[in-house]
Amino acid sequence: MDGRGASADDWTGPRAIARVSAATLRMVSRAVTQLYDDICGRAFLRVTQFSILGAIARLGDANLRQLEHTLAIDQTTLTRSLKLLERHGAIDRVRIPTAASRR
Repeated sequence: MDGRGASADDWTGPRAIARVSAATLRMVSRAVTQLYDDICGRAFLRVTQFSILGAIARLGDANLRQLEHTLAIDQTTLTRSLKLLERHGAIDRVRIPTAASRR
């Protein structure tokens, strides 16, 4: 350490490159998300909702579990976004009868 809280090794080599790369990636990711939100916002969509619509288009009829797995998001976030998409008429949610409910 040089008395200022960081050693010379903290600012050189692979660790420094990884740290700077991670910070740059986060910055670019936020910028791209903002760009998508600005463009999609005209159609009431946020980037997450746009991703959900893309997954539904790829999967066709999909249940919550399939969408959770495909999008790697939790059920609460997915359900909230699906309700917004449904409210705006972008999707129709349909309850599929299970074997137990058919008896």
